[in-house]
Formats: sequence, structure tokens, C-alpha cells
Amino acid sequence: MALSFSLGYFYGIDSIIDLLIALVAGLIAYQSRRVYVLTNKKTYTYFSWAFVSIGAAFIAKIFANLTIRHDVIFERANFIISITQELQNMQLINFFGFTFYKIFLLIGFLILFLITTRTQKKRDVILFGYFSVITLLFSIYFDFIFYLTLAIILAALTTFFYRNYKRVRSPSSYRVYVAFLFILISHIVDLFLGIHILIYLLAELLIFMGFLILLVNHTKVKNDQEKNQIRGNKRPSRSSKKR
Repeated sequence: MALSFSLGYFYGIDSIIDLLIALVAGLIAYQSRRVYVLTNKKTYTYFSWAFVSIGAAFIAKIFANLTIRHDVIFERANFIISITQELQNMQLINFFGFTFYKIFLLIGFLILFLITTRTQKKRDVILFGYFSVITLLFSIYFDFIFYLTLAIILAALTTFFYRNYKRVRSPSSYRVYVAFLFILISHIVDLFLGIHILIYLLAELLIFMGFLILLVNHTKVKNDQEKNQIRGNKRPSRSSKKR
């Protein structure tokens, strides 16, 4: 039995995009951590953990997309048993890969939702966690439930960032709003995966664009914080002025 490997659809292009998304999510997490060090705001720490979880989700998705093609040579009488065992192993990898993808992705966006809504009561956190578990259980049989739940969470996040942009009117708030708008649209597109396979690739590209915008924004925020810190260190103290 000869084995050949294949990653996802479109000759592995989707898996390459998933890898890029995971790398960008990791960079966002790193930049968020750097901003936390500069500002000492815990929000950026939670933001960092959220994108670590999202990055891990897309790594799990790459493993879930791993498939094995079998070129069977009729040499042994037990070839049917061998093929069955191989397929069962790959089905387990696919099942657990997509399950961890859903778990990590839902955790990541749920953390972002809890940050923006400033949910601190344990009762509310437990309630959101309970509904997330229910969503994951139902999504084993109906992927639509999973994507619909994510779309609802992202709709709430996008609405929050839009209102924040209307209130602040800064380039940073605008970039965050546009980024989450792209991510929201990508998950709305995911609801229609059954129509055509190209919709899947479109959703991948949209979420990648959203993450890139977030990375650019986080990099600019981090650089601005560093500049402000340098300016603050250069200012002379009052005691030196009196002298």
C-alpha cells in the first residue's frame, strides 16, 4: 500500500492560508503582549491569549485537513482490513482536528467578546461557557450551528467596534472596526459553504485580510506607545528646571 499526502482543498492553498492566519494571530498575540508591557493594561493580556487560542485553532485545522490517498497493491489477503484501519485513523485525526479547531476558535472569540462587554461576573462567564459547550456538542452533527454562533458573537463585536469608532473617530478604532467587519463577513460566508467550494476559499481570504489589518493596527499602537514612553523619559523633571 503506497500513501500520498494531501492538505485540504485547492492543492493545499487553503492550508497555506490557514498557516498564514495562524502566524498573523501569533504576531498579534505578541504585539498585544508588548503593548501590555508598555501600558500595563490587562486588557491587552487577555487580547493576547485570545489570539493565541485563535492561532492554535488554525493549526488544528491544518491537521484536520490532512488526508491520505491510498494506492492499493493486491498482495495480501487482509488488504480490506488494512484499508479500513487506515481510514479509521484518518477519520479520528479529522474529527479531533476539527473539534479542537472549533474549541480554540470559540474560546478565542469568546474571550474577545467578554473583554469588550467587560463581563466580570462569574455567573455570566459560566453561562457563556455553558452555551459554548452546547454549541460545540451540536456542531459535531451540524457545522451550521457552530458558524452561526460565531457569526452572532462577531456581529456583537463588530457592532461594539463600530460604535467605538463613531465615538472616538481615530484611525486605530477605524482599522479595528474594518478588521472585525472582514472577519464577520468571512463567517457569514461560511454559512453557505454547501453552495460552492469557492465560497470556502473566499471566507479564508476574508478572515486573513481581517487579521492582517489587526496586525497592522497593533503594530502601530505598539510603536506609538514606545514613542510616547521615549518622549516621557526625555522630559526634564521639575527639580532640574528649578536648578
